[in-house]
This record gives sequence, C-alpha cells and structure tokens, in this order.
Amino acid sequence: MAGIGLGALVGAMAALLLAPQSGSQTRTQIKETADDVLTKLRESVDDLRAKVDEVVASTKQAIGRRSESTGELEAAAGESSTGA
Repeated sequence: MAGIGLGALVGAMAALLLAPQSGSQTRTQIKETADDVLTKLRESVDDLRAKVDEVVASTKQAIGRRSESTGELEAAAGESSTGA
C-alpha cells in the first residue's frame, strides 16, 4: 500500500513540475496533491490496522478454544486413567 501511495505521489509531482504554469500554481497543486495522497494513505493504514486487529482477535479466540479443548482432553484422559 505504501509503495502505491509513494508511486502516485512521485508521479503526480513529476506531472505538476513538467506542466506549463506559474510557480505559485504549481506549488498549490503540489500541496493539494500531497494532501490528497497523504489522506488516502492514512485511510489505507487505518483499514489495514483494523484488519490486523481482527486477525489478532480471531487468532486469540482460536487459541483459547484450542486450550479449552486440550484441557478437556487432558481432564478426560486423567479421569479414564484413574478410573481404570
């Protein structure tokens, strides 16, 4: 994601610098483009962070369920060995 954002920013900057317009117009366009790209990049990072949080939560749940299952199996094994 960061590579795409950086590539878009570099491409936009090159296009603006090569366009025939005044320096102040170019600077304004560069600032606006950089702000837009930065906003999109922040949104992408926020989305990615949310997805990572979801994966971490589901992994913790799976580990918890597995631990519970393992504990139940160990308890059942302990009961069957003492009962035999």
